[in-house]
Amino acid sequence: MRLQTCKTGSGEKAAKQARRAMLLATTAVAVSFATPLLAQTGADTANSQRPGGEQGATRPFNIPAQSLSSVVGAFGRQSGLQVTLATPAAGNVRTNAVTGSFTVREALSRLLAGTGVNFRIAGNGRTVVIGTGQSTVDLSAAEGTTVLETITLTGKTGRNSIAGSGYQGTPDWVYETPASVSVVGREAIQSAGVRNTRDVFNRVSGVYAGEGNGSFPTVSPNVRGLQESGRVVVSIDGARQNAQRGAAFGGATSYTASAGQGYVDVAFIRAVEIEKITNARSGNAGSLGGKVEFRTVSADDLIAEGENKGGEANVSRGTNGYDFQGSVLGAVRSPDGPLSFVAGYSRTIMDEYKVGTKGEARSTALTMKDLLGRDGWSTFFKGEGDFGDVKASLSWMHQENDFVQGASEVIDRESVRNDSVVAKLDWDPESELIDFKSSLWLNDNMTHELRAARKYAVETNLDMGLRSFGGSMENTSRFDTVAGALSLNYGAEAFRDIATSVATSAKIAENPSFASSYTSFSPAGRRDVASLFLNGELEPADWITLSGGVRYDWSRLKGSATYYSVRDYMVTTTVPCDAIRNHYTALDYFNQVFAPANPSWAARYALYLARVWPTTSANCMPGTGTTTNTPVTEYPEHNVDIDRTYSAWLPSATIELKPVDWFRPYVSYSQSLRPPTILEAFFAGARPGDSAGYEYAPNQALRAEKATTYEVGANMSFDGVLLDDDSIRIKMAAFRREVKDYIALGYLVTDQVLDRTYTSFVNLDGTTYMRGLEFEGNYDARSFWIGGSATFLKTEWPEKTQVFSNGTTTTTGEIVAWPGDVAPKVKLTLDGGMRFFDEKFSLGARLNHVTPTQSRTLDTEGNLREVTDPYTTVDLYGSYAFNDKATLRFAVNNLTDRKYIPAASAYTAPGRTFIATMNVKF
Repeated sequence: MRLQTCKTGSGEKAAKQARRAMLLATTAVAVSFATPLLAQTGADTANSQRPGGEQGATRPFNIPAQSLSSVVGAFGRQSGLQVTLATPAAGNVRTNAVTGSFTVREALSRLLAGTGVNFRIAGNGRTVVIGTGQSTVDLSAAEGTTVLETITLTGKTGRNSIAGSGYQGTPDWVYETPASVSVVGREAIQSAGVRNTRDVFNRVSGVYAGEGNGSFPTVSPNVRGLQESGRVVVSIDGARQNAQRGAAFGGATSYTASAGQGYVDVAFIRAVEIEKITNARSGNAGSLGGKVEFRTVSADDLIAEGENKGGEANVSRGTNGYDFQGSVLGAVRSPDGPLSFVAGYSRTIMDEYKVGTKGEARSTALTMKDLLGRDGWSTFFKGEGDFGDVKASLSWMHQENDFVQGASEVIDRESVRNDSVVAKLDWDPESELIDFKSSLWLNDNMTHELRAARKYAVETNLDMGLRSFGGSMENTSRFDTVAGALSLNYGAEAFRDIATSVATSAKIAENPSFASSYTSFSPAGRRDVASLFLNGELEPADWITLSGGVRYDWSRLKGSATYYSVRDYMVTTTVPCDAIRNHYTALDYFNQVFAPANPSWAARYALYLARVWPTTSANCMPGTGTTTNTPVTEYPEHNVDIDRTYSAWLPSATIELKPVDWFRPYVSYSQSLRPPTILEAFFAGARPGDSAGYEYAPNQALRAEKATTYEVGANMSFDGVLLDDDSIRIKMAAFRREVKDYIALGYLVTDQVLDRTYTSFVNLDGTTYMRGLEFEGNYDARSFWIGGSATFLKTEWPEKTQVFSNGTTTTTGEIVAWPGDVAPKVKLTLDGGMRFFDEKFSLGARLNHVTPTQSRTLDTEGNLREVTDPYTTVDLYGSYAFNDKATLRFAVNNLTDRKYIPAASAYTAPGRTFIATMNVKF
């Protein structure tokens, strides 16, 4: 939301005429996109009228004295306005108590009196802007403005904030959102001492790291039991990380399913937002169970108030293979202009680690090469422009990662490049009809694998690429109706995936069909996904909000796949008899062949002529008169052209109640559709090896997965409970999800090959159920805090897949493999700590308890089989701020050195690890 200054006279009249014209004009997305480029021609466009709504009737306020970070949410709830703290550094400013009936302006004046913080009311009275963050605008003479010091609160939705008083520093807007949303901010990421990006999910309710690839620095989170193949969208500022590969990396012995290959360097991340249910909004196309978005840093995160440049450097060292993680970020802002730039560099060096030594839990350390390290570097660039009504940005994250993986005595080498480019353009003028957002993005992933020679294969090079690009446009229009305040959000999004895969070796050069055995889990193909969405939110009374929408998802898979069959037969070769007499006379044969072989007959030629020659002359010459049978194996080639579409109308709805200020229950409903990925649709070939791919074949009848999710939850926020500046934040939810046509590996027959069964991606025959309870809560008294999260998850899986028959062969319906194991039933985290020396020094501890990861197969009692052991770990962490510029962070992960396999993983975790990080701001 831009800063709005006062309009009077002709400016007021012009503004009314503009609004009237906009009411009559279309607010179609195309018009919204074009207009700001034509209208934004001067710096004087940042103007507005003083809205009459801000001078409304008085309302009751009961806000105790507390920190600014805590008061923002309380004031927003009691005033009914959008108020968000976007600068975490201002969160410790102490505000005044406000008790009694006041107008919004009077309450703000009392709240911030003497604090050095300014305020304005903008957006037609709907938004409170505290400070401006704009050095180019002078507010000192603006009517009705109390000028103290600059601090910024921006955004109509408040989602720009990344820090607050919730669990792990969760911002307050999360506890005002009627949906299962979790946020891990930059401070929580840096304090945790993560070895891999996926570690940030370990303490989030309903979410698991899903680290299925030993040393791979990849991200494939498991959300409420759903994982892999785009079931949960992973993105960087909206750029989707769609790369998929077969499992069995980092130690597994065979390829079994798919694994997400998202690459994200947390050195450049300001927050991770996790949505655990889909809705009719941007970013949900093709998602079955939610999305995880990594939001990158901006100039405001690095530049202090009143400055035009800033930055930070982080250096981490540790034990147990934690060799080095370091980054440097810098930002500059033009003193009197709208532009700012951010640039950064990151380096990571991880060595082989040791597993824990305590406990009798099973381990994979002796059977899998899961302890191997990695070496990577990344760069980041972002340019931003704030032109008042219009905001634009362009960012680019480049990542290079080198690592090894393997099983038994074989080690393969991986080299991965990942580029994420995102361009955004937002237009938010004074009109309540327009709050436009758009983006274009590209994600280019290329993996080179050097597979070492094996008994069954020579050294092979494999190059796998996935280029994804897309965009979105959306607009939000707000109305005052007789039924209450109404907002409509509508727009479109689309993206395309293009996969390439090439295998080369000496054997493949001789036998090109062998390539299909290496590209089977990374096939070439194309996938298009598009979505139109419309949702509305109505607030008929202060105590209830109704929202609902519909999304139309469409997708297309196009390409071809080649699979092989096996044909064994015998080849009979007959050579006619060529008689000896055709080549020798009796005397020549006697002298040249018979006599040398029979010396005793040298003087008995007459006897030879009478008795031997008549028979011998009729015999066949050597190599003639023979019949041989040679076994032959052929691999006939079968080509399949695939061009099919999927589509569905997907409704969603939410009812939120606000019976009291601190308690906000809600109930929601959502439908979602996930089309098959390129891997699932074009799957063909065999396990890697020097042979033709005759094990796998594509399933031309593969259906999309469809899910229906029901959720009931509540948000609770308390301020000034026991102390003046303490706070309680609680978020809890219960859900039930039904998934039809869940995709796994099973058996298939084709019409081209009647006598053979193939492995393929198929749909389960029945409904998959996922039910769970989730809780996140935190009590923060500034001098100490205590919080935690809890997850209870139960899943029920069908035991059979769809059955195929081609008239000759019928499949059994047995399941071959699944994409990962089942997340544990219970995951608990208890987090607490204390702050000392005016909060310069903090010391905290975490207790984590997780029950066994499960298999989708049943044990003798009919329960899901447990494939790991339960575990309990303890982590210590803390920080000391020497001053505003330098902070030392430290962590001891797995303090008790437990030996365990993490939730939803197949690889033993590191043992006790000490990590120290120095953060310096400049």
